[in-house]
Amino acid sequence: MRSHLTRHVFRQIIYGALHSETLCWCNPRLCQPRPIRPCLPSAILHSRGIFGFARPSVREQKPPIFDPGSREMLELNHALIKHERPPSRLALAKAFSAFVLDRHMRQRLSVDDSQIGLLLMTLRYLQDTRTAGETSLGLSVEDMVNTLQLLKVSKSKEPEELDVHIRLANSLYEEVDRLGEVAGDDRAEALNSLIKILALKRRPEEAQKLLEKHWQHDSSVIDPNQWKNVLVGFALVGDQDKMFEMIEMMEKQGVPFSSHVHQAVIAYYTKTTKDVEMTKTWYEIGMARGIEPTRRTDLLVLTLCIYNNELAWGEPILRLFLDTKLQKTPNDIKVSWKLILQWAVAKGKRFEEVDRLLDLLVQKSQEEGLNVRPDIDMINPLIKFAASQNDAYAAERYLALGLKRGLKPDHKTRLLQFEYRIQSGDLDGAKAAYDELKDKEYEMFDSIAPLDRLLVALCNRKPTRHAAIRELIEDLKQRNMRPGPDAVSALALVYLQNGDLQDLVDLLNVHAYRFSPKQRTSIRNVFVTYCLDPSVLTTKVWDAYNILRRTFSELDLQTRTQMMSAFFERGRSDMATHVFGHMRHLDMPEMRPTIDTYVVYFEGIGKAADLESLGLVYNMLKLDNTLEPDTKLYNSLMLAHLGCRDVQESLRIWDDIVHSREGPTCNSVLIALRACEMASDGEKRARDIWSRLARLEIQITKEIYTAYVGALAGQSFFDECLELINKAEKEIGLGTVHNALPVSEQGAMSQWASEHYPLTWEEVKKLSKRKRQGNEYPYDGGVVYNINRDIRA
Repeated sequence: MRSHLTRHVFRQIIYGALHSETLCWCNPRLCQPRPIRPCLPSAILHSRGIFGFARPSVREQKPPIFDPGSREMLELNHALIKHERPPSRLALAKAFSAFVLDRHMRQRLSVDDSQIGLLLMTLRYLQDTRTAGETSLGLSVEDMVNTLQLLKVSKSKEPEELDVHIRLANSLYEEVDRLGEVAGDDRAEALNSLIKILALKRRPEEAQKLLEKHWQHDSSVIDPNQWKNVLVGFALVGDQDKMFEMIEMMEKQGVPFSSHVHQAVIAYYTKTTKDVEMTKTWYEIGMARGIEPTRRTDLLVLTLCIYNNELAWGEPILRLFLDTKLQKTPNDIKVSWKLILQWAVAKGKRFEEVDRLLDLLVQKSQEEGLNVRPDIDMINPLIKFAASQNDAYAAERYLALGLKRGLKPDHKTRLLQFEYRIQSGDLDGAKAAYDELKDKEYEMFDSIAPLDRLLVALCNRKPTRHAAIRELIEDLKQRNMRPGPDAVSALALVYLQNGDLQDLVDLLNVHAYRFSPKQRTSIRNVFVTYCLDPSVLTTKVWDAYNILRRTFSELDLQTRTQMMSAFFERGRSDMATHVFGHMRHLDMPEMRPTIDTYVVYFEGIGKAADLESLGLVYNMLKLDNTLEPDTKLYNSLMLAHLGCRDVQESLRIWDDIVHSREGPTCNSVLIALRACEMASDGEKRARDIWSRLARLEIQITKEIYTAYVGALAGQSFFDECLELINKAEKEIGLGTVHNALPVSEQGAMSQWASEHYPLTWEEVKKLSKRKRQGNEYPYDGGVVYNINRDIRA
């Protein structure tokens, strides 16, 4: 027998394209579509063309980029899922330490949910595999304390993920605490970190219990600010009763509800939730308890009033603040000017009125001999307010107001300009503002979010400006800034549409592995939507699918099945078979084909009439010891063999169904009768089925009756078919009988139907007609009406 490898290599030589396992996104043994070359990944070509001229060398793919220590922790995750040997404890401990140290050296850069999950999994594994009498996990106290510091600044957008944060924090503290005096001062630092984490991650009651316990035992190890953190924690979960209880408890323990604690509560309601009513309530609670609001508290409240149209409530606070909280110093005067200008803008003063107001403020300052001059810090809040109202025109006018007075924009101005221009859809203007930020070497963005919005907007713009996108990506690389999942999703779609497969693979290798499962899902959905779009070329879909399955191994069974069905709809049963094969060879049981998956495949392969692929997957089914075949699966097998013109095998499966414990369904009967239309002994088999139904007193539906008449029609029992039609209580499918008859009898059928059932036959004749295709029984080129005779398993 010829070698499969030899056939494969020679086929590739003929096509002029040899695959490399390291560069191809699909396994050559499974993923190479049979009939045509276009489904080969177009980026992977032989290095020499047909005339011997060398093609440009293929760029090497960028390997996946992992944070220090992440690779080993991911290998542990993979090993635990597949029950393979994990990395050594020493390697894992070093990986944990390397990851934490890297983040700590980068000023405690926040970690996302997926990374926290890896840290927790690694820590639990080190704990579970610790031998009796072994105290150390291989981690230093500093490693564990630094991890707690990371958790304090890490935020989760998903409340359910906070549980992972809490479990990691508790486990780390337990490890530090069990070291006792060896941990020294780090033990107290770990305790304070845990209390803050519990309080601000929606577990204030646990934080309160821990705080009270250690405060009573030894208050010196507790930072008094933890009382404030727990109070804010109860504010976070909206439990005001507990907040009042905490205030009483604080006062009993000698920790007063001071102006700074009051400020922390106000800061939460004004900055985090922007809750006007709760801000009013707690501001007034503080006043009722005789607390003098701090200057910072008043500024927070006044800013909230400006942005939420609460000017009437904030007016007395503003007057009191200007009269009592500010001194006659240049800095304080500038603070007052900023507030007065923002208040005027919020009250709806026109641009010209604001300009005159600023002139009056400058004039008054000169009269008092202070000679304070406005600066750009007074203009920026006006621009920010206009941007918050989606008024880009007003923002530009305030920017012009500053320029008129000789106030040069600083990096905050350019950043505001950048953001409101994106918001208003002025991408060219946003790009110009971004270029100013680069060219002037201003302090760059505190977060990637604004640049992500620009990148997404550039990707979504039609026509796409690829040069602008490339320029922005290169700048991000130079600044070591990583785009977020939305930007990666938008970029992936641009690369897919433009056919830049190498850039796409590089993008995913660099970024896809650092996102959380939910973020990866958003990127994955871009591929899924693209692959399921019938307007996309099949070759492009095939390439996209292979990149998808290689990058996102977590792709669920339902989506993979949709992909398989989509290839059937495209008339590419070979590709659909490869998709099924990929599912069949997955390691995770929940992603392997189920009975429903086999049913979808067999129904599709029957319509495609691909007998070779049917045999391949039928053999897979025979070797699959995880499934117990049922009637629905056997029905789909009947349909598959029927579509591939293997009628005898279809009827053999019918015999198996009849003798099975579950027995046939109505659909089983319909499929079997359809097979009888084509079988050489179809008349005998059809009559046997009909007598069996009568003997068992099975209710004969219109569909079964029509299928029986069609079976006899397919065997040329024309007169008996007419007799059965006349005997029917209801009119049955005349078109079905016509289509099943040989071409020699179709004319007689048409004449008879027009005489006996003229109205019904006229409706049938309105349907479009076509000639029988090569795989349609009785293979004589007869004319058939387009009637839907599809049967489902």
